[in-house]
Order: sequence, then structure tokens, then C-alpha cells
Amino acid sequence: MKSRCQKVSAISLILLFVAIAATPANDLFDQATEALQYNRPREAVTLLEQVITAEPVNAPAFLYLAIGYEQLAMHERAIATLRRAETIPGVDLGTIRFNLGNNYLHLNDRENAIIAFGDAILANPMMSEPYLNRANLHVEGGSYDEAIADYNSVLGLEPNHEQREQIERMIGLLLGAIEQERIRAEEEARRIAAEEERRREEEARRIAEEERRRQEAEERRRALLSNVLDSLKTSAEETENLSAGREDVDTYEEEFDIADD
Repeated sequence: MKSRCQKVSAISLILLFVAIAATPANDLFDQATEALQYNRPREAVTLLEQVITAEPVNAPAFLYLAIGYEQLAMHERAIATLRRAETIPGVDLGTIRFNLGNNYLHLNDRENAIIAFGDAILANPMMSEPYLNRANLHVEGGSYDEAIADYNSVLGLEPNHEQREQIERMIGLLLGAIEQERIRAEEEARRIAAEEERRREEEARRIAEEERRRQEAEERRRALLSNVLDSLKTSAEETENLSAGREDVDTYEEEFDIADD
């Protein structure tokens, strides 16, 4: 993170020095820009605050004041200053929003940094720096496809970029990581499908086993009912036979009594 922030500050200063020639002639302003060049940000901030008080629409003064705050690690103030600068007519919105992204980056606010770099690209699609910083953030967030797209945009805008070798190496690593993730995802999908198939087969076996047990229980129940029914039929026949024998005995006894008389 430290090296990234150092590079961001260096880019901000490059943009600053390139724009100095286009700034209004003003003694305080000149003193402030000189203070920034010689790494005296506190002095520069004091002078630039005076310039802005006298010239509330001095867009470069706002930008340089924000850079001074950034060098002093006063990133919330830098962001507030840049937001004010956005409203000034004719301001370089690409540079303003790029610096906004840098300050959000210092605050580890990835979401707003990505938004700010995207806004910088919309304002000035020819700036490669917002693409590069946003690509790095996409890598940190695991959004490799988006990172590759941004890195390719950097190389498209600057084929001879000083970090071309590192960017190409990063693209290669990201493509490798994407391929590995694709393979892992396919293997995981196959594992899940196999597990689901195994679960369905086990469920089918369980249902079949339950059906077999149900049928066996039904057969046992029917066999028991049949046995009981047979027993009941046998008992009924015995009862009938016994009743028939009793009638014979009764008849015999009746006849016997009459004979005695």
C-alpha cells in the first residue's frame, strides 16, 4: 500500500507541474507552487488558502491546495476541497476526480476510489492513470476481468508505458488465475452434481426399501388374517358339530323318560 500511495502522490505532482504554466500570475500563487515543488506543503497550504479567499473561482488553486492537504495526510480536507473545485466552470474534471480517487485510496475507501477513478475516465477518457489505479483496486477486490480490461486500456492509451512489462505480467497472472478458477468451478460443479446424483440414488434406494418393507408387512398381515380366519372357521365348525350332538342327546333322554312311565 505504501508504494502505491507514493506513486499516486508522484503522479499528482507531475500533473501539478505540467499545469503551472497555465495558471494565473500571482505572487502568492507562485510562492505556493514553489513551496509544493520543494516539499513544503504546510507553507503552500497557507498561501493557497489566501489565494482562494481572494479568488474563489481560481480552479488551479483549489487543485494545488488539495494536493497540499494530501501531502499533509489531511485527506478529508483534500476531498472537500476537490468537491468544491468540481463546481468551478472550466475546471479540469479529469484531474480533479483522479485526485479525489487518490485521496479516497489513502483512506482505504475502495468503493469511492473506484467511483472517482471511473468519473475521471468519463471526464477524460485519454488519461491512463485512472485506469491503472482502478485496475489495481479491481485486483485487490478479486474482480480480475475488470482489472484486465483496465490494464489493457492503459496499454492501449500508452503502448510505451513505463510499467508495461509489469502490467503485461499482471495480465498474464490474472488470466492464469481466471483459468484456474474456471477449472475449480467446473470441478466443484461436477462434485455437486455427483453428490446430488448420489443423494437421489440413496433416496431412491430408501424409498424402494421402505416399499419392500411395507409389502412384506402387508403380506404378513394378510397371512395373519388368513390364519385367524381359518381358526375362526375351524371353531365355528366344531361348535356346529357340538350343537348337533347335543340335540341327539336331548332326544334320547326324552325318549328314555317316556319309556319308564
